[in-house]
Amino acid sequence: MSGTPLSSVVQGGVLGIVLTQTHFGIDWLIRAALIVVIALCLVVQARTREQAAGWVGLLAASAFIASLAWAGHGAATENVPFDAIHAPADILHLLAAGAWLGALVPLVIFLTQVWRDKSPQAVAVARTATLRFSVLGLTSVGTLIVTGVVNTWFLAGSVPALIGTLYGQLLLLKVALFAAMIAVAGMNQRRLLPCLSDNASQPGLCLQVIQKVRRNASIEAAVGVLVLAIVGIIGILPPGLHTEPRWPLPFRFDLAEVTPRGQTVFEVAVIAFSLCLVATIVIAERRRYHAMTASVPLLILFGFVSWVALRPGIVHAYPTSFYASTQPYAAPFIASGAPLYAQNCSVCHGATGRGDGPLAGKLPIRPADLTEPHLFAHKVGELYWWVSHGRDNGVMPGFADKLTPEQRWDLINFVLARTAGDLSQQTGSQISTTAAVPFPDFAFEQNGAQNTLSQMLKNGPVLVVLFATPPTARLEQLANVQPRLTAASLRVVAVGLGSSTGKAPLIVDVAHNVRTVLALFRSSKDGGETELMLDRGGNVRARWTASGPGGLADPRTLVSDAVRVKSIPVAAANHAGHGG
Repeated sequence: MSGTPLSSVVQGGVLGIVLTQTHFGIDWLIRAALIVVIALCLVVQARTREQAAGWVGLLAASAFIASLAWAGHGAATENVPFDAIHAPADILHLLAAGAWLGALVPLVIFLTQVWRDKSPQAVAVARTATLRFSVLGLTSVGTLIVTGVVNTWFLAGSVPALIGTLYGQLLLLKVALFAAMIAVAGMNQRRLLPCLSDNASQPGLCLQVIQKVRRNASIEAAVGVLVLAIVGIIGILPPGLHTEPRWPLPFRFDLAEVTPRGQTVFEVAVIAFSLCLVATIVIAERRRYHAMTASVPLLILFGFVSWVALRPGIVHAYPTSFYASTQPYAAPFIASGAPLYAQNCSVCHGATGRGDGPLAGKLPIRPADLTEPHLFAHKVGELYWWVSHGRDNGVMPGFADKLTPEQRWDLINFVLARTAGDLSQQTGSQISTTAAVPFPDFAFEQNGAQNTLSQMLKNGPVLVVLFATPPTARLEQLANVQPRLTAASLRVVAVGLGSSTGKAPLIVDVAHNVRTVLALFRSSKDGGETELMLDRGGNVRARWTASGPGGLADPRTLVSDAVRVKSIPVAAANHAGHGG
């Protein structure tokens, strides 16, 4: 943890700091104390047969297992309701696993002794113990399934994280082994336990059934040990949700490519397929095979309809399709990407990105117009792959050997920002709730305090005022109504893009590279001023210009629009971002 040799850790007091000044260390101190309590209870119970010691030991063991929740991934996860949802699910998951596997191994040992004893009395006790374990096993398995889904949601969270990261792949292997354990346990539950219940008066037959139960329980316990080994490996890996997924398949599903009618057909067909699947399983379980002549054809039919409806949504994918940028979509990184674009891309795509560069006419395939809206239909990971490895059979070269990963992301950020600036000029004065272009984050200074746009957006929408010369009257108007705007959770940031910013109210100080980037969102025909209303995700939802048909928005319009923009949901942040 400290990155220093063991001798330095011991002599330098690092170990004491970890154990006494971190949640992780304090949790392990508590766990060490619980181990001592459990050991004492075992000694007392072995010598005195005191039941109270057994109960105290059970509570201490339960606390020992549950306390692991505060030393694992869940306790380290940020920006999730750990205490409200994840922590209880993690605790119940640990307790259920401990109860199931903890009772399974002693059951195997006990049944082995019964097989050797073979007395009617031992068989009767084994029969009772096996039936009791069945109740414990069913309860534990049900708890493990529910809490496992919750934990997977918080720590993996997506299909790419499940199949594109080592954490997710090991988690899937764990689930597969868990399913195998359930299958073995189901054989005991459905076939063997009823024999024990129905043949209590026949010790010989019960003994044969107990032998089969012991065999299956041994297999179940062995698979459980493998599951624990995988859990041990998973415990030292970063969660899939916080790891860059490298997509292993040549295709992916994109419902945005499916028409609304097709999505409706797909959803109905999936529901029908699921119902038919459940019905088929129930029919097979009850061995009414003649009824399957109706359920199986329906299952095939609805599966085929689902596939046909989803087919347009199957698109080509790349290993980096689900990468997130390591460089924030912020003004300094966008400014760093501008010269990279000029040096490497403008000769084909043109200085403005419209595919009209000096070499465009000499290429067998015309370079893409990088100002078209469809640019935002592509995942940034796919853009990263194209910039890194090229496309169109080498017509566009790759730059992996020329640009570092950070430079490639800066270049992509610049292309996206320039396109967003062009498209933002098509945004009207009416609030748009459909797809909107992203506005770059930037840092500024106001009244001697440092702040960022992203920090302001956490409290609600922001009105960004971009101007060439200070519009003193407009800024004074906004300053006068600021209490009304603040009540609607609307903040105002005015940025001068000219050589002189002036001293009017609401004006902030920014670096030169910020002015250069924000100028992408202004037009020379805006009458000297552009105002953009951003939602909490930093997307442009409305635009007003001094020269526009209706001019700039009045305070009442700003207040009502801010209330509406505040209600627009914001997409969850992508916690990945380690692609190289």
